Amino acid sequence: MPDIDLAFASIDDLAPRIRSGELSPVELTQNTLDRIERLEPQLNAFLDVFSGSALAQAREAEAEIAGGSYRGPLHGITIALKDLIDVEGTPTTGGSTVLKDNIATSDATVTRLLKSAGAIIIGKAALVEFAMGATGVNPHYGPSHNPWNLDRICCGSSMGSAAAIAGGLSVGALGSDTGGSIRMPAAVTGIAGLKPTYGRISRAGVLDLSWSCDHVGPMTRTVADCAHMMNVLAGYDSADPASSEQMVPDFTSELDRGFDGLRVGIPKEFFFDNVDPEIETAVRSGIQLMEREGASVREVSMPWVAMGRTINIGLLGSEAAAVHREVVQTRGDELSPAIRARLESAIIMPAVDYIDTQRARRQFIEKMDEAMSDLDVLVTPSVPIQTPTIEECTPPPGEADAPGGVGLTEFTGVFDTTGQPSLSLNCGFTQDGMPIGMMINGRAFDEVSVLRAGAALERTLGLTGKRPPID
Repeated sequence: MPDIDLAFASIDDLAPRIRSGELSPVELTQNTLDRIERLEPQLNAFLDVFSGSALAQAREAEAEIAGGSYRGPLHGITIALKDLIDVEGTPTTGGSTVLKDNIATSDATVTRLLKSAGAIIIGKAALVEFAMGATGVNPHYGPSHNPWNLDRICCGSSMGSAAAIAGGLSVGALGSDTGGSIRMPAAVTGIAGLKPTYGRISRAGVLDLSWSCDHVGPMTRTVADCAHMMNVLAGYDSADPASSEQMVPDFTSELDRGFDGLRVGIPKEFFFDNVDPEIETAVRSGIQLMEREGASVREVSMPWVAMGRTINIGLLGSEAAAVHREVVQTRGDELSPAIRARLESAIIMPAVDYIDTQRARRQFIEKMDEAMSDLDVLVTPSVPIQTPTIEECTPPPGEADAPGGVGLTEFTGVFDTTGQPSLSLNCGFTQDGMPIGMMINGRAFDEVSVLRAGAALERTLGLTGKRPPID
């Protein structure tokens, strides 16, 4: 029987034990693999599990550490990769049967960085087809099941990464976020998920969905663990045309600083207009806690902010159509009805509409920059609705859409339009035991303040020790 305490330990908990030799990377990896074997049939978190190579990497890590060559906090830590990230010699399917034979000829930059840090790549996590969907339902490979309630969704598109972390099947994971696909799954599974600033982490070797909105980022058990992963992943990469040369800080540097003096903005408009009452209560309670603990909190008028998601949808559709046009034209029958319908409608969108959307985006970013000029973070709910069931989100046979999940991306997509850093973390639970997400959003390239605020709230709330009933 796998060690449950080990399965739910954080990087902060595990790294000192691994470094001292108290815990072997082989023991941790084997425990992870045993738990995957036992629980994967219930969760469907993975498309591929690298049992052999993971154990080989773990043995190598064990020997290096015993020999005095400790590489840092990720050395010997198990990490799952969303299956749109290349791992040399393995398929990168993007959650689509169209790409089932798409064997990567090299590692993605993020894969290489994780391996260089000594991380153990445990497998490829499930996702929505081509990462194009909010509910986490994939008709080709099935949905991932939420560890807090197996009948509920994990949201899309990084559903498998979230299920793996929340279910104790990996210590960390990478997801991608184009309209909320890191933060929505993090919110509904009670974990931490960070969408970094656009350009902060390389996307070289990662399948495109929407090149001007795509972000790769960490999904972990705690906010501090996101910071540890950022210290490995962030930095300029000449292989990614959008990669930023902005200076890379130590993302763990202010995790213990607390709320004192932190300037927190709360939007007056949109983000609390049509929110489930239990979600609003939990988020506002978290905001009140921030203020009691020393943060300076004030409301901010943003009457224009609802346009953010509309712009995001316009950009995503056109760019995804450009990426997948050939597939739609030559192998459209192999796509799920929902994805095919979305891509076909986007293909016929006039070019002038895309150009107008990009112009609107520039104006939107300027307004957001102005609104946050004297703030450190902007706090909102992550998603406006309670977690739907898988049944509610599964289209009837032959149909493209289902009624469940409407509105999931309303809030997260705003910050894909701007590209600013955005973190979701657990701030409470609904009456039926499902996690509630709070979103902390920062100014461009100021992940440090976002992580500081998230870590302080996480410590004060004390929720990270709660475990789903999957065990």
